[in-house]
Amino acid sequence: MKERSIALIRLIVPLYSLVNLTLLASGYTPLPFETNQVETALTALLGAGGLIYAWWKNNNMTEAAQQAQVTLQEWKGQVYRKGQEKSG
Repeated sequence: MKERSIALIRLIVPLYSLVNLTLLASGYTPLPFETNQVETALTALLGAGGLIYAWWKNNNMTEAAQQAQVTLQEWKGQVYRKGQEKSG
């Protein structure tokens, strides 16, 4: 996911600059964003994205949830091994 985020940033920043430059060359007022506003917006987006990811991610807080996760992983391992035996 890290590489995808970096790639998106590498696409968005030049696109912003290109649009801004094109508007300036055409005689229009450039995009009405100051550097501080862009930084604040990016920080807010990253914060919201982190919050949503943490909320979506399975966080096993209780001991019962942790034991259930171990049981699930063991079950998935058994299912995976059974699938390997059939194809081999």
